[in-house]
Amino acid sequence: MNKFRAIFHETFLEILSRKMIYFYGAVTLFLTALFLIVPTMTINGQDVLESGMIPPDAVSSGIAMFFGSYIGFVFFLMVFGTAGLLPSFMDKGRIELTLSKPISRISLVSMKFLSVYLIMILVLTMMTAVLWLVLSFRLGNFSGYFFYGLLFAWVEFLIIYAMVFTLGILGRSTAMAIIGYFTVTTVASLLSMREVVYGFLNSKPIEYFLDTLYYILPKFGEMDGSIKSLMLGNGIGDMSPILSSLGFGVVIFLAGLLIFHRRDF
Repeated sequence: MNKFRAIFHETFLEILSRKMIYFYGAVTLFLTALFLIVPTMTINGQDVLESGMIPPDAVSSGIAMFFGSYIGFVFFLMVFGTAGLLPSFMDKGRIELTLSKPISRISLVSMKFLSVYLIMILVLTMMTAVLWLVLSFRLGNFSGYFFYGLLFAWVEFLIIYAMVFTLGILGRSTAMAIIGYFTVTTVASLLSMREVVYGFLNSKPIEYFLDTLYYILPKFGEMDGSIKSLMLGNGIGDMSPILSSLGFGVVIFLAGLLIFHRRDF
């Protein structure tokens, strides 16, 4: 526990030194202030929301759509904020000193991963919960389903950071971690629309290859849809994209541990 506390504290100080925490805070404060100062919508002197002109279900749907997109934006920021942490941790001089401590490599890098993840989901929670409170107050619609979506976002970021983490170890490069992550997500997004081109390909081997690739890669588009669905209180319809994405996250995380364990520093 003392070892984890030390690694967590070091990680927190490193994230602070990169100034990203201040940037996350600035984004949150800006949007919070924006929602607070935006005037109430009125028609013929009547408040649009209080008069019932907009059904409560439509308000809830609008809030869920907003936060579904906003959480994706926060993920984007957090990828940039975390991509350089493992490569810098593996810098010559620093990594040798760290490995000289009485702790196994697997334990060391696992605790580093967990430290970054815990700090980032705290950031994610603060950036979204504050806005939800302000927006719900302004709209007069307090839906506790928001927190189900937020908890699911924690799961999605776990998969995202597992990928960024392993790419950072593999290439020891911030750029490779960022580019690799966006390459995978772009390919996965295109594969989700693969059936559109099947009629033009007329090639079963290519279809099987694309289908296999789709099932292997994480399905962030489907997971983003689940966040919105949970925030509306509709639950999760199809669990298979989530389970396969979790499987991908576990495999790539274990691959990162193996690469770090075998790497010659």
